[in-house]
Amino acid sequence: MDDIRHRDLSQIPEDEMSLEERRELKRRFEEFVGLMRRSSSPDKPGVKPPEKKVQRWDPASMGKRRSS
Repeated sequence: MDDIRHRDLSQIPEDEMSLEERRELKRRFEEFVGLMRRSSSPDKPGVKPPEKKVQRWDPASMGKRRSS
């Protein structure tokens, strides 16, 4: 398990990481961001949904209520 790509870097404080470990952490982050940006789902993270247009309520346009 000497390969840096398989090391668990989550428990190491950033100020104690070697230069190689910092580069690997940055590479993993950039890979993650790239995967999230390529997502084709309509609910993309970081993108606000369009605001809904609010219509004023008008009882006359609703028509008569039927009582059963």
